[in-house]
Amino acid sequence: MPPPPAPPSVERQVAEIAAEPDRASAYARLLHLQRACADDPSAAADLAAASPSILLPLLLRDAGDRDEAVAASALKCLGFTLYHPVLVSTVSGQMAQSVLDTLIQLIMTTQMKAICNLGVWCISVQELEAVVVDHRATSLLTAIVHAIDNPFCSLSTTFEAAQAIMKLTSQNPEKMRELSSIWVPPIYRRLLSVDKAERDMAERCLIKVSSVVLPPQSLLSKAIASDLEHSLLSCMLNMIHDPVKKVQAVKSWGWYISLLGLHVVDNRHLLNKILKVPEQLFIDSDTQVQIATMVAWRNLVNAFLPQASETLVPKTKISPIESRADTNAQLKKIRLIMMPLGRILSRSHSIALSSSCLSTWHHLLYKLGDLINQLPILEAAFGPVLKIVFSIGPDIQNKPLYSFCVNLFHEYISTKVRDMASHGEYLPIPLNQNLLSQSCIHLKTLMDGQCIRWLPWDVTCFDFHLDILVSIVNPELLRKMTLESVMTVMDSATHIFRLLVQGVQVDCKAKCANGNAQICVAKVCKFVKKVFMDLVGKQNNNNCSVLLQYAFQFVKVILEELDHCLLASGICVIGLDIEHIKEMEYADCSPKLSYPGMKSYSYMEMVSPEVYMIVLSLSIVAEFTGELSHGDAEQLAIIICLSNFQDNFHAAVSFMYKQIMLLTDNRLRMRWLMVWNKIAKRLNGQITPNLKKIICDAGVHDVLYQFFCYPFFAFLLPGRKSTLCGSESSSESYLSLTHDLEVEVAIEVYRSICANSNHGPEADHKVFLESFCGFVVSIIDENISLFQANIEYCSEKKFKNCAILSTLGELVSGLLENGHILNYAIKEPTEASEESAGYSQPSILLCCLRLVSRFMGLSTIVIKANPTTQHQIMSRVFSSLSAFAGYLLLKKDVLLFFEIIGEQLTECLSLSGTLYREMQHGETINQIEKLWLKIIMCLKTSKLINDCSFLQKQQMLLQAAVSHPHRPISVATTPAWRASRSDISTLQHSSFSLSKLDKLPMERRKDLTDPCTPHNAIALEEIDILRKFKHPISESEKNDESIKISVGLGRKRLKIMKYSMKPREPGKSTVPPGNFSSKKDTDADAFSSHYMESKACRKPELILEMLKRKR
Repeated sequence: MPPPPAPPSVERQVAEIAAEPDRASAYARLLHLQRACADDPSAAADLAAASPSILLPLLLRDAGDRDEAVAASALKCLGFTLYHPVLVSTVSGQMAQSVLDTLIQLIMTTQMKAICNLGVWCISVQELEAVVVDHRATSLLTAIVHAIDNPFCSLSTTFEAAQAIMKLTSQNPEKMRELSSIWVPPIYRRLLSVDKAERDMAERCLIKVSSVVLPPQSLLSKAIASDLEHSLLSCMLNMIHDPVKKVQAVKSWGWYISLLGLHVVDNRHLLNKILKVPEQLFIDSDTQVQIATMVAWRNLVNAFLPQASETLVPKTKISPIESRADTNAQLKKIRLIMMPLGRILSRSHSIALSSSCLSTWHHLLYKLGDLINQLPILEAAFGPVLKIVFSIGPDIQNKPLYSFCVNLFHEYISTKVRDMASHGEYLPIPLNQNLLSQSCIHLKTLMDGQCIRWLPWDVTCFDFHLDILVSIVNPELLRKMTLESVMTVMDSATHIFRLLVQGVQVDCKAKCANGNAQICVAKVCKFVKKVFMDLVGKQNNNNCSVLLQYAFQFVKVILEELDHCLLASGICVIGLDIEHIKEMEYADCSPKLSYPGMKSYSYMEMVSPEVYMIVLSLSIVAEFTGELSHGDAEQLAIIICLSNFQDNFHAAVSFMYKQIMLLTDNRLRMRWLMVWNKIAKRLNGQITPNLKKIICDAGVHDVLYQFFCYPFFAFLLPGRKSTLCGSESSSESYLSLTHDLEVEVAIEVYRSICANSNHGPEADHKVFLESFCGFVVSIIDENISLFQANIEYCSEKKFKNCAILSTLGELVSGLLENGHILNYAIKEPTEASEESAGYSQPSILLCCLRLVSRFMGLSTIVIKANPTTQHQIMSRVFSSLSAFAGYLLLKKDVLLFFEIIGEQLTECLSLSGTLYREMQHGETINQIEKLWLKIIMCLKTSKLINDCSFLQKQQMLLQAAVSHPHRPISVATTPAWRASRSDISTLQHSSFSLSKLDKLPMERRKDLTDPCTPHNAIALEEIDILRKFKHPISESEKNDESIKISVGLGRKRLKIMKYSMKPREPGKSTVPPGNFSSKKDTDADAFSSHYMESKACRKPELILEMLKRKR
């Protein structure tokens, strides 16, 4: 089969089409050829080569043919030629002008709808050069406007005309903007058309060309103003009464406002009229109408603020109070725009409406550009919405809006710190991770990626910042929130507050802004006081405990972020306007209580910011009505220990001492003891490495000692309720438990003090402990009556532990077990030290023993009141003292031991002997036994057991011990007692001297020295009497007095009676000073060997015989 014939060439086909008499058929064939060449570049090139010279003239001629089919076919082929890039590229400028002229004439003159439609279509698809189109722009737009308002009322023609408009706008936007007054009016008029398709077409067209026509030219603004005055405004006002047309009316209103532009500002009369449309629709009951109105309201923003104001240099810091001509000019516009926003946000219950409102507000902030950083603009545009949203709180519906506003405020505040970081300064920016970012996603989409031009703020805006922050931490609002919401809000507020304080610190480094920065420091401190004294201080709700934690966080932010030199300097001072300070000034102070000398701060006294924050933190705790947790107390301790030790710690100690007078019950006392405990623990860790520096600074260590003595003063004044509710058993149980807790809190610290002092330099800690012991001793001496009254009160209530005595005892015990003091006590005696020491008193040992003596003196009150009770703290102290006494090797230390606590030891032995029957089964008597045995061992070790002069001075002590009913004590004392009588003059009854006693059988001696055996009491007492014979009596005294010794048969004991022969001289006592013995002992001491020679006294042999008969 032969191959098919080759298709004719394009050139041949074009020639055939041109010669075809049937023009309609010819153009149909041409259109087919054009479509075939569209995808074949070589065929399209061949067709393009023939088109300019042959086809285009024919197309232009036949486009005006009266035959609609011929003209339509020609226009279709012409449109394809103008659209195809290869074909249109061959059209010369002159030919293009002819094409446009032909199309303009056809559109304006044709009576055929299809021809008009195709003519406009050719314009909408043409790809001619912009220069060519520009030359015929006015004529083209006139023809297009004619097509929009076509006499055929053809909607398709109107659509094609709108497409032509959009095509020309994209080709030559400048020319189209210049001529917008020609072609825009026929489009915006159709926004109010009854035909929805026509309205939609007009809106789509305006959206497409809005970037070109807005902000509008003056001629366009005048044109639309004229249209509004004549017809459009009245039409809109009519439409808003039709529920179906309300949305359409408000959408049109938005476009009209945009097209009016700044012209509407000058035409106040027209503005007032046109604002009646949204005014009525903002209060419409239909939420969709309100949302549509809010969207349209953005166009008023665009009209008033055509473009965002920008600074010449990006990110340049500008002063918020800088005089700018446009600032005041914009304020009236901003207030007008903000008016419906505030109303809707405060009343709306629709998240969609509120989100739309925030979107419009954010658009306003964006359009303001750099002006948003001006303080008046911030107050007019930024602040009101934030306050409204924050006043509602982060409830379920409002949380997305709340989160958005908090993050926006956070972004604004962080700008200053970020700007400093960009300049190389490292300032950590806290991340606002608390708020849920996903809750703002739909809001972020409404913002169209618009970024507000925040610039570094100036300190003169600080009041505005604090005002917004106050609206976030609104006390009334926080009281109604759930715990989770409170934590959400306060976390964000803390982040923002830290950024604010960091910004102040940035300005503090700039010398030019130093004065304003100092003012800001004072304002920051007052802000924390204003918020948290009202928020935490006097409210009683479930969230108070959490708010107290955030109060401490705010205080820590100030102390951590601001330079110490600024906080502690006298340059920046603040009046101490805390009401609690005033209340403390009027507190009743007990005249009997002797406080350590310290300065307390008065109301409105000028203090440093650091002192202000310390006192504020303590005042918040004092006013806090809830239960203070250990964590809260720890945070307060951190705050106090962050501060300057000498000045601010002094303020804290002074406050706590003053607070003692305001304690209304034991719960409050327990609170402050817990605070004291936490602070003390932190100080213990800080004292050890800095001890040498502290002990060299008198002002520092005095405050430190006063602080550590705080529990003693707290215990001296029990709470008023504790003293009034003692009648009920439940109250008694509670008070006893409270005392135990208080004691544990206090002794925990004292144990730590004594333990920590073992890990530092020995010399430094010696000085520290010495001064501390001396301080405690002085406190006890100055307030001894209160100490005694307190112990008597606790004994009367039969508390298991007396708080003040237990605390003092634990301190004493810890000191006795302290490594530094023990190291001193166990030093080996050397000849040099013995010769040089003499009776010099080592300070640390002296102070420690003085404290022991004070404890022993106070403990006798408890023993007398409750002898049968197991006194654990006394047992512990006696145990520690006995262990301590075992380390005393030096003679001077033993002498000091007896000198300081000898009197108290004598009283203790005498009292325990008197109350032996009640105490014999308890632990206390055993510890007294161990202590006494250790003391006897010390006497032997130091060789004082052979020092008659020393032992004679201790006769009363030895007598109380040798006559003690507890046998181990009396037996152990016998050698010392014997030694103290070793130099007695030889008696006339030497036949029964002490040496004979030694020759008795061991069993007999044991019996005679057992005071617990009733039948041996006479012999023992007799021996005691004999041992007391030491000093000879003068002859005159011999005749004045006589002694009668007789045996009481019924009571099986020897009675020794002393009779005075003459009256006692006035003022003369027979009892030696300081003697705590019984009358029997006193009489025995006055006994002398001379009386044994009198006739009234039997011989010793007779006495012994009597004893034998009694057995």
